[in-house]
Amino acid sequence: MDNLKEVLSVLLWVSFLLILYTYALYPFLLLLITRPQNSQKDVQSKKNVPSVTILISAHNEEQVISQRISNLKELDYPKEKLQVLIGSDGSTDGTNALMTKAKTSHIKLVTFQQRRGKAAVLNDLMTQARGEIVIFSDANTIFDPGVVKRLVRHFSDPQVGAVSGELRLETDRRSVGGVGESFYWQYETLVKRLESRFASLVGATGGVYAIRKSLFEPLPIGKSVNDDFVIPLHILKKGYRVVYEPEAVAFEHVAGSVRGEFKRKVRIGAQNFASVWLVKDMLHPKKGFPAFALWSHKILRWCVPFFLIILFSSSLALSLYDDSYRSLFWAHVVFWGLVVIGFTAEQIDWNIGVGGFPYYFVAMNAALFVGFIKFLAGVHTAAWEVTR
Repeated sequence: MDNLKEVLSVLLWVSFLLILYTYALYPFLLLLITRPQNSQKDVQSKKNVPSVTILISAHNEEQVISQRISNLKELDYPKEKLQVLIGSDGSTDGTNALMTKAKTSHIKLVTFQQRRGKAAVLNDLMTQARGEIVIFSDANTIFDPGVVKRLVRHFSDPQVGAVSGELRLETDRRSVGGVGESFYWQYETLVKRLESRFASLVGATGGVYAIRKSLFEPLPIGKSVNDDFVIPLHILKKGYRVVYEPEAVAFEHVAGSVRGEFKRKVRIGAQNFASVWLVKDMLHPKKGFPAFALWSHKILRWCVPFFLIILFSSSLALSLYDDSYRSLFWAHVVFWGLVVIGFTAEQIDWNIGVGGFPYYFVAMNAALFVGFIKFLAGVHTAAWEVTR
């Protein structure tokens, strides 16, 4: 019995410390070792303005595509230096008609009749890209007019291979999901800023990031991967830096409900586990900070669902044999009670502010767990469904 208690105790505390490390100690460590950086100045001389191509993969985006094209027309960048390629991936709604109606000389619609997934579309669009710098974005993302200038100015440094902008989420802050997603995204943005200040990001913000075209490697097709994770890591692998530009601001509206976000997070979770295998050599300690950041920020974070299961199970088992662990078990009961309250609040549209965060936290980790199961079962596909 004593041996079992020792094993359970070790499992409990290791799980707890790993959760604490990935969410709190790692960001705190970055905060201690980084220093604020001065923002670079915008490009002034036309001689130093590189050609840029913006790539967007779209599927059934009739609700947002007209607004997106209007936004692209308003970008503060020389039109003769700017190319926009929007690939319609087997859209069956009014997306193609709206895009055809709104296109201009520098905004081109590329129609793909068969739906194949984002990776295949991006690979094909890259063959038509004329820009020295390629910016990846989404159909539902809205750029601040100065985004392109603020992204490309970093490429004056030959060591920079990719630049991530800052995505700001527009959510319903009255809903449980809106409050949770907003809070979590602000936290995630802080971690990215700190990583960039110290050395390099280990990923990018999918709705707004740029790379040197010469560094692009075709994405694997036939399975779902995160381009904003795989592409930057391939660039890191080649010895370049991936930096963060907080003034390159873009906006996205996300689902206001936890249920709406759950489906999206399941897809992202499955993509995460599929993607990490493609860059597994970057996990070796010899890779230095990128490996350290990958383990601390990504891998351990994706394993939190399993740590939570171990933490709860071991605390329950230990509470049956050791009174000193009963208070910890009851702390779990209180936490899960808050989860139930958050779930109930969403069902009745009750605004409880940050009180709903335990429910959001558990739901998003549950989505990661389901994503892992889908990854193991091989049921995730290269195509995606729009979540609005």
